[in-house]
Amino acid sequence: MLPLYDESHFKNRTPWAVPLLIVLNTVIFFVSLQNLGGFIDMYGLVPQAFLAGRNNFAAVAYLFLHAGFWHLLGNMWFLWIFGGNVERRLGGFKFLVFYLICGLGSALLYSLAAVNKEIPVIGASGAVGGILGAYLVFFPRNKIKSLVPLIVIWTIISVPAAFFILAWFSLQFASLVFGANDMVAYWGHIGGFMAGFFLAKLLKRL
Repeated sequence: MLPLYDESHFKNRTPWAVPLLIVLNTVIFFVSLQNLGGFIDMYGLVPQAFLAGRNNFAAVAYLFLHAGFWHLLGNMWFLWIFGGNVERRLGGFKFLVFYLICGLGSALLYSLAAVNKEIPVIGASGAVGGILGAYLVFFPRNKIKSLVPLIVIWTIISVPAAFFILAWFSLQFASLVFGANDMVAYWGHIGGFMAGFFLAKLLKRL
C-alpha cells in the first residue's frame, strides 16, 4: 500500500514543524551529496559509540542524513502525510521534541539489536516510525487514501489508519524474519514506532 493523503485534518492549527523538518532534511541531503561518505563517517549513528556514550551529537544528526533520493522521498512522504495531524495534536514545539525522542528510541533499539555495531546508520525512518506510532494512538479511525494492489491492478481506496499502520509495523517484523534487505535498519523502525506509541499513550492521559 502507498499512502496518498490523510482524509481528515484539524482546522484549528496550521503545521509549521513538519514543513520545517522536510526543508531541513532536503537541504542537508543536497549539501551532503558533495561528500556523503564523509558526512556518514562524521554524523552517522554508530551503535558501538552510541552505547558507549561517545559522539552523542550523531544520535540526532543521523536523522537528517539520507543515502539517496528515494530514501529521502519515502521518509518525507510519510512525514508529510502522518505528521500534520500529530503536530496539530501536540503543537509545533512539542512535536519537534517528540520527533527527536522517537529518533533516540530508534537509535537505542537499533544499537542494541545490530549485529555489527561498527557500521553507521542514517535516515529519518525511526523518527517517522514514531510519528506512525503516535498517529495510531491519536487517530486510529482516520482514513488514509491509499494506492492498493488488487491482483494485477492498482486501485485507490480509503484505508483505516489503524489497519494501514499495523500493516506497516507487521511488515517491519516480516522483513526481519525473511531478510528482505540487510541494508535497512528495521530494528530502528520498530524502536522509533514503539517510542512514539508509548509516549503518545502517556501524553494522551495528560
